Amino acid sequence: MSLAVVVLVGAVLAGVAVGGSWRRLASLPLQRLELVVLAVLAQAGGAVVGLLGVADESTSYVVGLAVSAALALAFCFRNARVAGVPLVTLGLVLNAVVVGANGAMPVSIVAAYHARVPIVAIAAGTDARHEIAGDGTALPWLGDVVPVPLPLRPEVVSAGDILVVAGLAELLVLGMLPGGVVVRWRRREEHSDGEEGPQAQGA
Repeated sequence: MSLAVVVLVGAVLAGVAVGGSWRRLASLPLQRLELVVLAVLAQAGGAVVGLLGVADESTSYVVGLAVSAALALAFCFRNARVAGVPLVTLGLVLNAVVVGANGAMPVSIVAAYHARVPIVAIAAGTDARHEIAGDGTALPWLGDVVPVPLPLRPEVVSAGDILVVAGLAELLVLGMLPGGVVVRWRRREEHSDGEEGPQAQGA
């Protein structure tokens, strides 16, 4: 997404401007990063299977997206205490819900017009990942309804997309700060003597 690139680059610049360093991102307390890799492979695999004609393109896309979403959500829930991850999780859930309800991501014609995004392929039914939002669309407000008229790569995004990008930006900025709080809430551990143990916090 063009919006994601712009926002994340801005987040990195903001982090540097307030004294942060991108090198600190290597020490973020993230677990099971392999789930992210598998999620990307699952979504790409679904698209490739459809393009090769092995299975119906629309079906293979939805299946690949469902598997990808499940893996991504597993990663997010595993790291839910890390700043930014809850927003990413909510965004992924919203996108998965609207795609699951419609079989593709519904796109608002009005939003596409304002963003100057061509919808010829979507209208012709040759884009298995998207469909034109209409009277029969379920949960249309969760679809691609927000125009982003960027100069080079205009697009239309969903509320879920915005939450995902916002969460990643939060994670980047806080992760770059010296002593930045990466963990959003603290977990108390009980010792055998009944006293509260050390509280987990981000570095």
